[in-house]
Amino acid sequence: MKPFTLALVGLLAACSRVASPVAPPSLPIQPADLTATVHLIDVGQGAATLLEFPCGAMLVDTGGETNHGFDSEKALEQYLEAFFARRVDLARTLDLLVLSHPHLDHTRNVEWVVENFTVKNVVTDGGGRGSGGKQQAWLETWARAHARLEIVMASDIPAGGKTSPTIDPIACLPVDPKVSVLWGGLAERPEGWPARAFANHNNHSVVVRVDFGQASFILNGDLEETGIDALLEKHRGTRALDADVWQVGHHGSYNATTAPLLEALSPRIALIPMGPPDRWAKWTAWQFGHPRKKAVDRLLGAVTDTRAPVNALVGTAVETFELARIDRAIYATGWDGHVVVKATPSATYTVTTAHPVRATTGIPMP
Repeated sequence: MKPFTLALVGLLAACSRVASPVAPPSLPIQPADLTATVHLIDVGQGAATLLEFPCGAMLVDTGGETNHGFDSEKALEQYLEAFFARRVDLARTLDLLVLSHPHLDHTRNVEWVVENFTVKNVVTDGGGRGSGGKQQAWLETWARAHARLEIVMASDIPAGGKTSPTIDPIACLPVDPKVSVLWGGLAERPEGWPARAFANHNNHSVVVRVDFGQASFILNGDLEETGIDALLEKHRGTRALDADVWQVGHHGSYNATTAPLLEALSPRIALIPMGPPDRWAKWTAWQFGHPRKKAVDRLLGAVTDTRAPVNALVGTAVETFELARIDRAIYATGWDGHVVVKATPSATYTVTTAHPVRATTGIPMP
């Protein structure tokens, strides 16, 4: 099928569909359940991932798309309020809040989160610039006075990963989730890195690994090719990057899903945080062409679990999409809405989505 170019014409506000936040899937999970659950929250083009355990919870990123067609703060508010209404035992407390890097689609709603929930521990990459630098700097200042703060630098992370009481504050019995970091900020440009790659905040992303018994998850932030190569080199000879569930880097961009990384990961399930391609505005999945076909094709060849086949939109260039058949366990908020992955300690996974795939019949046009 030839790609269809989506042209932005006329008045965007009149053309675009205004999206209301979608309620989270109904999950009858009790505090005593011996499960870990990853909630890939639909915040449009951006990322916010809640990890739920029998005795605690952590949130990685608070960003999302906000424009005339969508409000990520409302979407995140609805999801987290519903979550804590179900998990009353957690007393509206996040044991850990991680900002992977200072871009607005990852940091936008951090003040709202801190003002509405108890946050005990904070992890960042220490980056002070970028489109979300103001929000990250605010969080670091707040955490120094009200919580424990750890700024994660890549140079301090040994092969196999790093943990600490701040990075891993959650201790459940009889299965204790293990939280570690595999990458972080860079104070100096590494030898061999182009200046442009070092200046790119995506390559300073905090990469988070979580183990729950035999179940394993990695969240990549927006790490791109230069950072990925360094990540692979740092952990060469270890199994730190071998994980069952991978949150795909950089919203499924062409530059964040490499063949060597997928070989190291050997993922069973892939999760892509991005917006739907039918909101025609700046800073959307439509503008960037996310998720890119190049990345999805690599995932189709690497992800081992399956899903019921669906047709979903993938980008062939900016503002350009085509339908692709997805029969591997690749889920995306832009296709599926909220995605919830429930894992047992024996690494049995159950995936629930908020609604069927958005686009199954054709290419949406503005």
